[in-house]
Amino acid sequence: MIKRGFRYQTGEIGEVARLLKEGNIPEIDIDFEYEITEVISDLSSYGFEVAGEDAKNFDAVDRIEHPDFMFRLKMVEKSTGKICYLDFYEGPKDQEDGYDEIWWG
Repeated sequence: MIKRGFRYQTGEIGEVARLLKEGNIPEIDIDFEYEITEVISDLSSYGFEVAGEDAKNFDAVDRIEHPDFMFRLKMVEKSTGKICYLDFYEGPKDQEDGYDEIWWG
């Protein structure tokens, strides 16, 4: 069983933006690769942008404990220049990996 923290879904961008502004490192479940681009685009409407070319850190989290970790994205809050981070994880592939029964119906 995969060890999991609380992870946000791609539709919860407002909450993710709030956490970034507070200095937290929110975790987002990604079901499809294209969702990463959508999350970045959505966060730009909250005043965030990707911080340069070396913004992805693939070793930020222990992959033994968290094999579903994809990468940590370094972002900048445009209005303040504050650096913040966002962790991307592969979403659960089946019921055993994490979503409650209510999610699966």
